[in-house]
Amino acid sequence: MRAASALVAVAVVAGAAHADAPDARARKALAEGERLFADQEYGRAVKVLIPVTRDGNAARAVRVRAWELIALARYIDGDLGGARDAFERLLEADPGFQLRDTSGSPRIRAFFDKIRAEVVPAAAASDVDLEHAAPRGATAGGKVELDVRATRGADEVRAVVVLYRRLGALAYREQPARSAADDRWRTAVPLPAARQAYAVEYYVEARGTAGAVLARIASPDTPLSIPVGAGGVGAGGAWYGRWYVITGAAVLAAGATGAVIWAASGGVDDGSLPPGRVTVTP
Repeated sequence: MRAASALVAVAVVAGAAHADAPDARARKALAEGERLFADQEYGRAVKVLIPVTRDGNAARAVRVRAWELIALARYIDGDLGGARDAFERLLEADPGFQLRDTSGSPRIRAFFDKIRAEVVPAAAASDVDLEHAAPRGATAGGKVELDVRATRGADEVRAVVVLYRRLGALAYREQPARSAADDRWRTAVPLPAARQAYAVEYYVEARGTAGAVLARIASPDTPLSIPVGAGGVGAGGAWYGRWYVITGAAVLAAGATGAVIWAASGGVDDGSLPPGRVTVTP
């Protein structure tokens, strides 16, 4: 079972926690737990991570990630009861969570999906997968084009919407995507002119009948980020260098899947839905 650890994608917390952050201790412990997990020190990882789940100052995403690693560590060590308990606590904290396992391990996936279907029955009602190519950067004063593809369940999708905001803003704006093919949607998000660089945060939703969320890439609490260079209205320039290919899977109503949380901004944000994988292509 220890060899199965190679099948589990482990997200690495980028950078050290700020010393003055309220959850600095929890983030530091999470980073240590991830390191121990990657080194297959599963028992030690669980001991380090349990206090993270009890830390009232820890962001929800930090606590959820800790529960995920605890569940996986216990499963790999053969403690199925402990793994189930950890997964149940994870889903209580974040009903829309999707396991971050890009290995395709059928036993781990089936174990988690069974628990999720019991804890969040609506989770079994939809089967939509999304793929999104996120630009590495953009220029202010223009637009940034976004492309979303449904790799599975496209016939269930009635609309695709990009919700975006400037970094630091509280509210998201909606930008509907237009259908470019049976399984593909595209949109262009306007970028205000600025003399200084800034960042735009966003996430993607696929919606079904009556606006029900079928799938997400990222989330309101854990958005993707695009660095925007200074520029004026109509400023040109290439809007991407490389592509981060991001995938996510679906959950109906109770929540939705996320994608890659270690995108351009890095780190662990306070939020949900962190499964997925990143493939960097030239």
